[in-house]
Amino acid sequence: MTSVLKAKGYADDDIPFIIDMYLGGELRGHISHGLTSFPGFIRDENTVTEKPQVGKATDAFFMLDARGNNGTLLGKRAADEAIARAKKQAVGFSMIQHMDSWLRPGAIAQYIAEQGFLAIVVNSGGGAAVAPPGGFQPVTGTNPIAYAIPTDDGVLVVDMATSKRAWGQVRLANKYGTDLPPDTFYDDQGDVTLDPKKAYSVMSFGGYKGFSLAMLFEIMCGSLLGMDMMVDSTSGNAFGQKMPERGAFILVIDPEQTIGLDAFKKANAEYIRKIQVTRSQQGRQVRIPGVQAGAQAAAKLKEGTIDIPDKLWQEIEGL
Repeated sequence: MTSVLKAKGYADDDIPFIIDMYLGGELRGHISHGLTSFPGFIRDENTVTEKPQVGKATDAFFMLDARGNNGTLLGKRAADEAIARAKKQAVGFSMIQHMDSWLRPGAIAQYIAEQGFLAIVVNSGGGAAVAPPGGFQPVTGTNPIAYAIPTDDGVLVVDMATSKRAWGQVRLANKYGTDLPPDTFYDDQGDVTLDPKKAYSVMSFGGYKGFSLAMLFEIMCGSLLGMDMMVDSTSGNAFGQKMPERGAFILVIDPEQTIGLDAFKKANAEYIRKIQVTRSQQGRQVRIPGVQAGAQAAAKLKEGTIDIPDKLWQEIEGL
């Protein structure tokens, strides 16, 4: 991956972040947002010639017009701008409009938290995909939210779509000829389907409560940035296809200026440990979002290997 990125002209300082965006998803078990997306990122010649432009910059706020450019490194830039403001103001806030997708908001959030800050990162999910309660027509993007929190035991990262499952499941099933998860996706007649070629919309997570968050993020990453909402698109059904431009926001809070970073990290670690030892249901264990994915990533890194499909390995080698 490093040699391919160097050949593409990416700076040495940026390459580790780009790799983590794609390899990190694979390590955490999010294979729909892992290495399968890397060949498409590389093959995208990115014909956008306009340079990103700063729209507004204040002591606490930074706004960037991506002008259609890829969001991976622009997300890192926006994160750095928010961090710089949080160091001075306790809170820093960045927004991006008209960006081509970054892969995982969790990678942005983790990058921020590893520097000692609390991070909340949200982006619109591109074209409309999520159906409202009681309906089946897609009206919002999958609009994922990620947050990352520093603790004494490392960074806790939670990254999830506001849909029941990410639309990347459709791309994954189409690529490898597998079925969709049950009770999750609708076809264009409003019937639940397992066929990725018939996927028309996806349920929100948590019923109407999850949909309310999807709608809020659609507005914050849409009309608040002067971007269209409820965008009709099927371009996200296969890897490597160009998807509609997105909006995003990044919130950074500096705990050093509230309780102190060391106290914050200690309290978070103790809180998580206390939850983990609470009473569990018979035959089950208490699970905390993000902990299992983080442990899975650590185990794979320690082992030094991951398993990926032969087809994907050949595709990456071919780059």
